[in-house]
Amino acid sequence: MGAIARAMSHFGLSTLRLVSPHCDPKSVEARSMAMSAQPLLARAEHFATLREALVGCEWAVATSRRLGRNRRPTMSPREGAGALLERARGAKVALVFGREDKGLRTDEVDLCQERLMIPTLSDYESLNLSQAALLVFWELFAEKQAASGCPESASISYDEDRHAPRDKIEGMVDHLVATLEMIGFVPHHNPERVARSFRQLIDRIKPSMREVRMMRGVLRQIAWKTVHGKSAPSRDAPAGNAPDENATDGEELIEESPALAAKRRERLIRNA
Repeated sequence: MGAIARAMSHFGLSTLRLVSPHCDPKSVEARSMAMSAQPLLARAEHFATLREALVGCEWAVATSRRLGRNRRPTMSPREGAGALLERARGAKVALVFGREDKGLRTDEVDLCQERLMIPTLSDYESLNLSQAALLVFWELFAEKQAASGCPESASISYDEDRHAPRDKIEGMVDHLVATLEMIGFVPHHNPERVARSFRQLIDRIKPSMREVRMMRGVLRQIAWKTVHGKSAPSRDAPAGNAPDENATDGEELIEESPALAAKRRERLIRNA
């Protein structure tokens, strides 16, 4: 129960109904499995029978591994996710999972309009209950994300892992070209061609904010080594010995390409 509550919280489901649970949802084990979803588990509703638990639900989907004349599956999670989400727009839909050891009885499956089965290799037994629930929740979540035009990566929790915005990319390109000029790689008469090639390379990589900062840190180390002939002190060195992100002993590290800056000024004057 705790693991299922945790999976629900990850994928946007909030209503948990329990039918005559054999264990205590308030137990330490259940709460430890729920982790941050403990509030969801604590407000779970309790019912004596599945019939009572389905009151107020217009559509119910039974999940079962066992097949039979009265247990023919009508969909898989991936096939049925779109239809279930569409139905949920105007009606309350219940996903019904059975007991860990025995699953759903036939009379309980009969209370549901549809039957869902997760395809697996036929020689293997049914999935663990929380694993099965997680797979179903994920398919619904992925379908909802796709329908809304938001890829799964849009749910990344950390801003540092998002794609770097355009101004950060351009800052890194300029910093890279300036550093290459310092070591004599970029011809001063045509820095824009070199910048364009590296910009195309970086755009294909689609770096995150974390990666942009890491790359610019490498470029600063190269500049320090070029100017001072030795590696920059580590971040753990005593205060006053290590360079900050933009300066060294009062000297500002070059982070803008002089040649590119000159080209931009020429273009501004020409187009004025």
